[in-house]
Amino acid sequence: MRWSLPTLLVVMLSACGAGAPAAAEQPDNTNAVDQEHAPLVREIEPFAAVIMVRNPNDRAVKVKLLDPTCTCAALEMPDKFILPKAAVPLRIVVDNRNRSGEQHIGVSVFLTDPDAEAIEVTARWNVRACVQVDGIAAGADPAVRPADVAWRDVYRYVTKARPDELRRLRKRVRISCVPEEAPPGGFKVEGIDYGGTLWAFASTVQADGSVLITATAREPDGTAPEGDRDEVAVVRTNHPDKARIELHFVSIISKNAGERQVDPQDPLGGLPPIPGLPVSPGK
Repeated sequence: MRWSLPTLLVVMLSACGAGAPAAAEQPDNTNAVDQEHAPLVREIEPFAAVIMVRNPNDRAVKVKLLDPTCTCAALEMPDKFILPKAAVPLRIVVDNRNRSGEQHIGVSVFLTDPDAEAIEVTARWNVRACVQVDGIAAGADPAVRPADVAWRDVYRYVTKARPDELRRLRKRVRISCVPEEAPPGGFKVEGIDYGGTLWAFASTVQADGSVLITATAREPDGTAPEGDRDEVAVVRTNHPDKARIELHFVSIISKNAGERQVDPQDPLGGLPPIPGLPVSPGK
């Protein structure tokens, strides 16, 4: 994601006003003193902030490298030279698609002076999702949103199974909408499009209006050829800002499936990544 300086300024003016502390009250090296005072943005809006990075040293320093904890952040620091005890602006923009709840990233500002410690910067914000997509663990209650953030905002599901044990293919996805985002008449899942042959999908409206999607093997007593596959099921909704939700189902079908170690962030061992999608816990 590349942003020109004019575009950055326009985005920041439109996206970072609500809930942000006044410029005079903003502390150095962060945009908010804690998560409670962090700005709130909708999922379709980028988070944007200007953070004043202060040089704590008694001598001038020059910035060598900006190292964020997430590659999702676009960073820009027009002035790389910082006078003693002075501060320069660091502009941060993050795409919030497929995010919800409390968010934060850190940025280490490395200096050219080898004796000077890096300056640590923290950006905090909160995201109100248009539609929340969560994985439901085995035995967990699908009627409530998972308390563990590792199961929230999950758009990729990894499964291992032997070719003759397809009944082990099972995933549950909870799709919900907070009251502030519900379309007129309530949130609805209008259909699920899937062009593959391995999975079958069923959706159930729950008491709170959320929708439980259950994915199982289309032929649980059948067999499937060995191989790795990454297939997409598109959930269609009536939410105007999130009408199509892509769920990726990574299926590893192998006689030695139980012995294979799977990295959830690279389950197919080097195939191109799916940009912008959080990763589910490997199961």
